[in-house]
Amino acid sequence: MELEDRKNLAALLRRAAAQTIPEKDFWAAFKALSERVKEPVVDLAFESAGHYWGNFHGRSIFFLIPLQPNRGQLIQGRNELNLIAEALEGGWELPLLKAKLKDV
Repeated sequence: MELEDRKNLAALLRRAAAQTIPEKDFWAAFKALSERVKEPVVDLAFESAGHYWGNFHGRSIFFLIPLQPNRGQLIQGRNELNLIAEALEGGWELPLLKAKLKDV
C-alpha cells in the first residue's frame, strides 16, 4: 500500500473514532480509497468501521425507537479504529495487527 494511502486511511479511521466526520462522508471517502487499494488491512478496517457505525443504528423493538449506543461497544469500536490507524502509520504486518485486535 502506498504511504499516502496509508496516511489517508489512518486519518479517516481516526476521524471516525473521534466522531469528527459524519458517517455518510466517512463511507464515501472509505469507498473511494478502498476501490484504489486492494489490501487485506482495508477489509479489516471495513469490518471494524461497520461494527463501529452500527452502534449508532440500534432500534428498540417497541416502536423502532432509536437506542443510545452501548458505551462499552462504542469504546471498543473506537479502540479498534485507532489501533488499525496506528498499524497503518507504523507499517505493521497484518498478523501483528490481528493479534493486537484480539486484545481490544
